[in-house]
Amino acid sequence: MAGFDGLTHFLENYEKFILTAHETPDGDAVGSECALFLALQSLGKTVLLYNSDPIAHKYSFLGCADKIVTLKEESQLPEDIADYALLILDTNDLHNIGVVAELVLPRVKAYFIVDHHESEEDIIEVNHIEESASSTCEILFELFEKLEIEITLPIAEALFTGIVYDTGSFIYPKTTPRTFMIAYILSKIGVNPNKIYQKIYESNSVSALRLQSKVLSTLELFYDQHVAAQTMTKEMIFECGAIYEEADALINVPLKSESIRVSLFFKENEAGILRCSLRSKGNINVAEIAQTYGGGGHKTAAGFKSIWPLETIKQKVLDKLLPYFMESK
Repeated sequence: MAGFDGLTHFLENYEKFILTAHETPDGDAVGSECALFLALQSLGKTVLLYNSDPIAHKYSFLGCADKIVTLKEESQLPEDIADYALLILDTNDLHNIGVVAELVLPRVKAYFIVDHHESEEDIIEVNHIEESASSTCEILFELFEKLEIEITLPIAEALFTGIVYDTGSFIYPKTTPRTFMIAYILSKIGVNPNKIYQKIYESNSVSALRLQSKVLSTLELFYDQHVAAQTMTKEMIFECGAIYEEADALINVPLKSESIRVSLFFKENEAGILRCSLRSKGNINVAEIAQTYGGGGHKTAAGFKSIWPLETIKQKVLDKLLPYFMESK
């Protein structure tokens, strides 16, 4: 367990906090926001939650989901925002917090990052980043233990949600015995693992099912069927009556095939912004590829926002992957 001196000093130094996470927040992002929101409130702190994108409906069961504001304009901010400090969760990339970087970051007293993704050494030194942790929620559990914060059932459910999501239900490489021990403790507090699984993976709409059908129909295979690529356009979203956030798990579908070593998902949101998500098995470091294009993530799970059209960025990513498959021949 890494030392928490920098983070605890930051929390002790301020009384008002704004929490945020990365664009298109996933289970670990939302779970860590909700857990830390409730924990800081229990310490008597004033806490606000702002994200650049809305959270998926499936996370609405979490204790503070209704407190998360989708930030669009300056008028939504408190008049005394200069008295607040910003905590950035589940990303160490300031370009990955969307409009929060533009509207909040320049106006607060200070900011601090709590994250578990690979990062540059200078960022690690001045923030709290544990690259070996399974999730940001795992880090927060350790923090709450250190600070002797009572982990109530709502906090426990938020933490468990983040851990389950970011470990792929306890199968991804960063899952450790400590991860299982934390899950055990959270379940003893009262978390129902079946309930959390159903909320995360079995709560999408029928519209999302239709969207999945359309996305799967775009499946392309490359490099002797070792790389799968799927595409989602904004038109597909509108045609199905779905929402962008409901497609977050579709990138994992191709990986269920034994031969697929990399899954790529090129996806437009309703505004036409194109992002690329990457997942891999084995020794293929997709985080390095994402970092090339201004993104980041884990060795086996990463993503970035594209400034190029779909076919251009698809070819660029495939070119980056080529050396892995040349070596395997």
